Amino acid sequence: IGIPTDFDYDATYLGVGAQGSLGPKLLYLAEYVHEIGHSMSDPLRGAQTREDINAFAARGELTYVFRDPRQSRVQLETLFASGDPDRLATSDTVGGNLSGTPDRAFNSLGFANTGLAFAPSLSNIFTVRLGGSTFPFIHHPALAQLQVGADVLVFNKLDSDGPIDEPTFQKMYLGVEADSFVNYRVTSDLALSVRYGVFFPGAAISGPKDTRHFVLFTVTLSF
Repeated sequence: IGIPTDFDYDATYLGVGAQGSLGPKLLYLAEYVHEIGHSMSDPLRGAQTREDINAFAARGELTYVFRDPRQSRVQLETLFASGDPDRLATSDTVGGNLSGTPDRAFNSLGFANTGLAFAPSLSNIFTVRLGGSTFPFIHHPALAQLQVGADVLVFNKLDSDGPIDEPTFQKMYLGVEADSFVNYRVTSDLALSVRYGVFFPGAAISGPKDTRHFVLFTVTLSF
């Protein structure tokens, strides 16, 4: 016999942000989003009730620009997103929020850099990213528009008891990832890009601990 289930999820996002410079070489960016509204509780753990959403996410980024001809820069970024410790699934109604408790799992809209190979949803995570990029061959006309860069990301759960979008233990450390990219504008109309990411699962990942790889090749032709 099926269980009658109401999948209603009604959320409002309130955001504030700022960006600017802290001198001639240091740029900053900060964003905060608070999610409010109502969601329905998990139908598998009692009668469904309508509960309040009270979740948040934040992002902070510092960029140091060297102001050299190669347009070199390094970045330090951190992401936070709240999770719900009584959920079994971070974004679903079935296995979702427990009746009688506020829903603290953030459900994101838009894009945040959570890596290429791991790429978790922006919910119940805390990440730190250190990266950099440069145009190394500016004195070679054929390669002057070739940019290279790399990132290292460390992933943790914000709440060790809460879920993410894959099975985990009640631990914090999710793993570490290294990403790299090459962007090459061949002509004003044609651009090539290669991206590679490798993720090393941490103690919180309950599935296979195999290293994960991601490779992406793109060709962009502008008209």
